[in-house]
Amino acid sequence: MEKGGMRTMSTRLFAPAAPMTLYPHEQECAQFIRKRFPDRLPAYFRHVERARTTMLQRTVAALLREDVFGLYSHSYNLQVIGSVYLTNWHGLTPEWEPVVRQLPAAHLQEGIMYKLFPVAPGQCLLIPIHGESAFRQCDVGEEIIWVRNGIQTVQDAVSLLSVLAPCIKAAGEEHAWAQLAKELENGTANLALAYWHFEETCRMMRTEADDLFAYIEQRRSDPSFCPTLFFEQLCIEGHHLHPSAKTKLPMSAEDVFAYSAEFGGRPQLQIVAVRRNLCEFHFDGYEDPNTFLLDHFPALRGLVAERFRQANKRLEDYVLVPVHPWQYEHIIPDTYREELRDGRLWLIEGATIPAQATASFRTVLAKEAPLYIKTAVHSQMTSTVRSISPQSANNGAAYSRLFRTIMERENILSGLFLPVCEIGGCSFRSEDPKKARNLSVIYREGMDRFIGEGEVAIAGTSLYAPSPFSGQPIIVEIIEAYGRGCGQPSSHEAALSFLHEYAAIAVRGFLTLLVKYGIGLEGHLQNTIPVFRQGKPVKLLFRDWGGIRLYRPRLERQGLEIDVRPESITVTDDLREAQNKVFYTVFQNQLGEIIRHISRRWGIAEEQGWACVRRQCDAVFAELAKDPSLTLAVDEDREALYRPFVDHKALTKMRLQPEAKTYCFVSVPNPLAISR
Repeated sequence: MEKGGMRTMSTRLFAPAAPMTLYPHEQECAQFIRKRFPDRLPAYFRHVERARTTMLQRTVAALLREDVFGLYSHSYNLQVIGSVYLTNWHGLTPEWEPVVRQLPAAHLQEGIMYKLFPVAPGQCLLIPIHGESAFRQCDVGEEIIWVRNGIQTVQDAVSLLSVLAPCIKAAGEEHAWAQLAKELENGTANLALAYWHFEETCRMMRTEADDLFAYIEQRRSDPSFCPTLFFEQLCIEGHHLHPSAKTKLPMSAEDVFAYSAEFGGRPQLQIVAVRRNLCEFHFDGYEDPNTFLLDHFPALRGLVAERFRQANKRLEDYVLVPVHPWQYEHIIPDTYREELRDGRLWLIEGATIPAQATASFRTVLAKEAPLYIKTAVHSQMTSTVRSISPQSANNGAAYSRLFRTIMERENILSGLFLPVCEIGGCSFRSEDPKKARNLSVIYREGMDRFIGEGEVAIAGTSLYAPSPFSGQPIIVEIIEAYGRGCGQPSSHEAALSFLHEYAAIAVRGFLTLLVKYGIGLEGHLQNTIPVFRQGKPVKLLFRDWGGIRLYRPRLERQGLEIDVRPESITVTDDLREAQNKVFYTVFQNQLGEIIRHISRRWGIAEEQGWACVRRQCDAVFAELAKDPSLTLAVDEDREALYRPFVDHKALTKMRLQPEAKTYCFVSVPNPLAISR
């Protein structure tokens, strides 16, 4: 965009040797590398090009999927066969003739379908589409062309928004799109940094083993090695559908490198003491949060006691809250200035908890205890600022008790579908929303106790990450291992058999909780941890209760209840909310991505994959319907799950409406409606 706030490309090169002009955030990353790893600076420039292409493709795919500006519904199909242009664009007017005459100069690839989108009179976008998956997920090609007084190739996501300036201006949304442009620029720079680091990671791993699972077995002898964490750290591209997946504003490149999982980040959590009357806390099995913390991290006892003695304060008057080091440095001093000044808040110097970064930036794995610690981080990442609401911090223990009660009843899920429980959490008492959300913490149990001999737990986000050895998505290597185990290496049959076994566990677990208890788990890939033995899916772990939608009437019909904090959005009287939560996160996000990769690798029609999932759904519904008290719930959910069109979470539109209090959805065709 020429005016109206869009960020423009810097006009100077970062250095004489630089082969391209960089955006400001890319310059910052390059400066960081020149300072820390000067011999590897040229490699960063290579990866900038790759990152720009990836982010551009993701942004275009998101705009098509959500039909922003009618990019999908108002586009025309265009295909080149020899010297002939085939199109369904029948309403050509004289003003478009100059555009048509320029098409031969675009050198469009024969056999590829292009979406031709009229941006404004006399200019259009040509988007190459290599295929379209379920839920309108388009496989966008690399070369996106802008026709306007000549042929130009769109170089990056920020440039794309400049091309769409007439649409943005017409919608009156310049400010929101300008902010999105900043996020895309920042995300592109961070993705290039991730690609740059991953290249060196691959080189080092390949000197130690010949393939991924051989590497895992070799490293198991190291007691400090955690396979689950290792796989999370391979997720270098972030959320597979969100164009702002790598955005971390306003973090510096140095902070991103120090604290992110893909760089092996090792944050040292700091400890803040909060006056007890200003802290709300709820735990399962512990009455006092300090007792919990010091029991799990006994090395803190002596130092904390000494700091309190020196300050002439009593520990029992305060609550100890772990804080992410970035938050400790950049947010706490200003946000809680008054409380720090009068002693209601106290920074305990030297008291730290060594930790390791996970794919969820704000959640870390403690090194000295089997414990995940979710901290508040006031940074823009994907669709939201990653602070933690008081409701999320204080409801976790109640949900964990509920899940344990349910699992004791549901023998059919025993050992197969397991909650990773939240033990407790704390938050700051304040009427100021920023204060209430930025000094929160949630403690979650570790996963080691769920993992048997010869098993490996792999966070769902890592399934589509590239293997450091083959470069293929990790899900492909898992399925190949599965195939070898059942005597069908790299075959169509093995891929479909794997999907059958995976879906049998996932569908049974998620649908049982929805139909019987009204619990809509947020079962997207980051919250789901499948466990494999030689590639075979053997169980599924689910975590993170902050995004749950619980339809209370169904829970009450089972004689259960839950006591949650007031204004908790996790409890609803709208069944559609609970259904949408499961249908989007489990079927569209999780199973849809697995089916897409199987289709790509083995050439299997996606319809076959969805037919497999549909059979699993039918089986679960039939089993649950044997209970007369569940007949209505089964009918309601079956009708909703199989309707011709389903709601798809519009991540980009949500980002453009940051003040909205509800999710934004678009309607997309449902593959389960026709799969039998």
